[in-house]
Amino acid sequence: MAKQGSTLAGLMDGFSTTITQGLRHQVPLEVFVREYVSMRFEPAGMTNDPEIKHASSVLDYVGRRLALDFLPYETRVEFGVLTADERAAKELQDNVGDAAWADMIGMAMSAPTVTGPRKG
Repeated sequence: MAKQGSTLAGLMDGFSTTITQGLRHQVPLEVFVREYVSMRFEPAGMTNDPEIKHASSVLDYVGRRLALDFLPYETRVEFGVLTADERAAKELQDNVGDAAWADMIGMAMSAPTVTGPRKG
């Protein structure tokens, strides 16, 4: 967000106050994250955060940042919010899993077929 005017600054101040009050009144952080992640509106685009390379809105970025900073891995997986290292590990695991599956199919295709007993 290269341009920040008083309107956006005021809205973000009100937004942060709302989040703070919600958390004080025991609204689970997961509720906020679920609502904000993948919310789309301008400004959107690339960020300077190495963990969040692209955000579809300011609230999407805030939701992802809150999730990365405060939620456990299992919860973040549900929301699709992973660190750069976790994304790389998941891609590696998924690629190995796909390769293993392809090998199993290949082995099944090359295995001899079993026919009934020969007569006579």
